[in-house]
Amino acid sequence: MRSLRLSWLLLLVTAARAFAQQSDGGPVVAPRSSNPAGADDPAELVREMGINDGGLEAGDDAGTPAVLAEVVLPPADAGSVLIEDDVSGRIGASLRVSYQRTSTFPADDMGTKVVNNPFETRLRVNPEVHFRGFGFAAEADTAAGAIFGLPPDGLFAARTSHPPFNALELRQLYVEYKWKTGIFRAGQQFSHWGLGILANAGGRDAEAGDFGQQHFGSLSYRAMLAGRPLFNLGGRFRAIETILAADLVVRDNTAELSKGDEAFQGVFALRFNVDPDHNFGIYAVYRRQRAREVTDGARATDVVAIDFAGRWQFLRTDFRVLTVGFEIAGITGTTTQGRNDVAPQLDVRQLGAAAKLSYRRGRMQFYLDGGYASGDHNPGDDRNESFRFDRDFKVGLVLFDEVIGWQSARSSFRAADPGLLGEPPEGVELAPSGGAVNSAWYVFPRVRFGIREWLDVYGGPLFAMSTARLTDPFNSRIGGGTPINYLGGSPGNYLGTELDLGAQARWKPIEMLLLSLTFEGGLLLPGDAFRTAAGGVMGPVGVARLRLAASL
Repeated sequence: MRSLRLSWLLLLVTAARAFAQQSDGGPVVAPRSSNPAGADDPAELVREMGINDGGLEAGDDAGTPAVLAEVVLPPADAGSVLIEDDVSGRIGASLRVSYQRTSTFPADDMGTKVVNNPFETRLRVNPEVHFRGFGFAAEADTAAGAIFGLPPDGLFAARTSHPPFNALELRQLYVEYKWKTGIFRAGQQFSHWGLGILANAGGRDAEAGDFGQQHFGSLSYRAMLAGRPLFNLGGRFRAIETILAADLVVRDNTAELSKGDEAFQGVFALRFNVDPDHNFGIYAVYRRQRAREVTDGARATDVVAIDFAGRWQFLRTDFRVLTVGFEIAGITGTTTQGRNDVAPQLDVRQLGAAAKLSYRRGRMQFYLDGGYASGDHNPGDDRNESFRFDRDFKVGLVLFDEVIGWQSARSSFRAADPGLLGEPPEGVELAPSGGAVNSAWYVFPRVRFGIREWLDVYGGPLFAMSTARLTDPFNSRIGGGTPINYLGGSPGNYLGTELDLGAQARWKPIEMLLLSLTFEGGLLLPGDAFRTAAGGVMGPVGVARLRLAASL
């Protein structure tokens, strides 16, 4: 209790200092989409590098392709970037506090219940300094994660959609040099591309019209070179961007350096970027991953990922705009993660895709999201075909984040218990979905209405189907290989219907400070994928969340 009080005292003191920096805080950051990719400031050569900056203007949430992390070159018609001689810098800060209530639901067929009501905080500070072409930037979170309200230890695997309390986490720390048509950057950076189904910076919460909170982010020690090699030819050639990067992965969907995973990546991206609202491109990654001090070939992965992404706006006037964002990713290669008695090495063949469409007309905005993640119909063969979105790509509130997230974490915990299965199966640490879309397809139409300039209400139904039956590896193994779900039943294909509703209010008490209050609520009506051992279907599950955010 004493350490908790000290953490809160540190949070309040740091927040007070951060919000006191009004003269250096920079412009107010508008509400962001939870699955973004645009440019915070098109006049900057680079801002939060990932290949494209992840910011969107309020109301534009169809996503834009990021070029490697989250930064990008300026619009193609902006001319050369000016390198100023003066020292410049700024300190950005944001504070997020949220509380969630979740109705109790079953985690397995043994009567274990999920009781998840987290109270979460996060203070983020991101200073940066520039002199001529040189720059230094950092980003760190303190007092981040759930202070209380998570299920008790000893029931679930650690990989869930709600991280426990962490006193300090470094997200970025890098130096850079930029010139008129390019940039070189080295250090710890986050990675983001397209809508974020493959690489996601995890730095944005949902704006009005979208749902969810991001917690993690794809982080790497990276050396990156980006530029416009044909800029001097003028015309359309100015919009051609290339990016080269070499990574040692700190953390992402399938690797954590702190847990012994050594994943090296080579990245190449090429895109046609007229401006943040008109661009498309290709992102290619070669990945070699090994486990430290493992000599029997386990936990080894060699894959190539090819990802096409884009964003384009049509019919744009002051009164209306149609925005289309898309991303299609394929992964091929080999892995020994999850190898079995039939195959010591698995062939990886995975496909994922997502699209985000929005049409704004006056105060009304219509959304249509859709996604597909290939499923593995036979986990016991020599192929791994199950595509998993990045866990910071949010779809709804209940189905993926809570129900499948916690049930898969319970299954992983049971499978890793040597007292239950003897030798834990390889790859069991990756069994929890972490709240990600996995082996499923979905359609998510929504409507947003601006009651006032500062107040929006929005909502719609989410429909989801499995692309391979929702199977619990633990139950299926002890059941002799017959597909059995997390609740001990024979799974169908329909995951369920989720009804989501939200409201967001925004207020600027002073020019430099933006406050927002967001309510999100969801009700899942489970489908036959959640049959119980008795033959019925799991009952409805509800989630309600209130979030207060402040940013400079």
